Amino acid sequence: METLPARARVYVACAALAAVLCLLPVPSARPSWWAVALLAALYAGGGRVAARGRLSGTFYPVLLAGAFLLPPPAAALVAVPGALLGPVGRRPRGTRRLWRAAQLVLAVRAAAEVYGALGEPDAVTAAEFPGALAAAGAAVVVFCLVLTLLDGGILALAERVPARRAWRGLFPRSLAPIAVHGLAGLMMAVLWQSPYGPVAALLVLLPMCVSWWVFGQYHREHAAHQATIRALVQAVDIKDGYTRGHSERVGHASMMIARELGLEDERVEVLRFAGILHDVGKLGVPTRLLRKDGPLTPEERRIIELH
Repeated sequence: METLPARARVYVACAALAAVLCLLPVPSARPSWWAVALLAALYAGGGRVAARGRLSGTFYPVLLAGAFLLPPPAAALVAVPGALLGPVGRRPRGTRRLWRAAQLVLAVRAAAEVYGALGEPDAVTAAEFPGALAAAGAAVVVFCLVLTLLDGGILALAERVPARRAWRGLFPRSLAPIAVHGLAGLMMAVLWQSPYGPVAALLVLLPMCVSWWVFGQYHREHAAHQATIRALVQAVDIKDGYTRGHSERVGHASMMIARELGLEDERVEVLRFAGILHDVGKLGVPTRLLRKDGPLTPEERRIIELH
């Protein structure tokens, strides 16, 4: 999405227009605006904390709690400030913020509508609370489905991923973590409506924050691993300037071939790294041999082939 194709811009604009329509108030709805403001502030602040661990946009328990507590338009509104003002890593930042806001508004509105259609009024405060689990589960599934449908579309249009691969595996991979967030959101809603009030609901987020910290540590290790690989490749390029960029091109070609073969994403990533590192053994070959003009002697060829 560094340079967004025209069809992708139209797709984002259509999603944004649909999101605006989802935010239109329903005359019969009487939301608690202080609850909307508090949840919106909590989502915006929590999203910034999660972003430090490279998990921006995953503060879903707050959004799902809003879907269980508020009328659908008000629940969808909770996501807007955090999505529009949150940090964005890549350009075009304005378009990315607009896309993130539209995506979350549509997903939360759909989840709130499903919960309202299947759940009993004030089910989260009733003694028969387990009865709300089925409605909450359906709402979480719809929330995940909308997100993955929109994600696949933007992958196909902005990243030019083939349509047959754009949606493959997105929903199954997303459902389990979002289901955990949905359970946390339901617990937040129950505690919010309890005699202890919103303060007790915040306690639900503590274990989630611990898990985000752990995932943040993993992502930092992964980033360090990639930085090490880049340093090795740069060292090879400096030592043998004639083949500068060759390792990156081999890695990219390996990745494209693996995707065409239909390999899993994890395997594709391994093959990309293998392609990038295939010439790293040149670091152990004397520079004079790598840069020698003219034919190599049998002994010199044997030394180079050791890499």
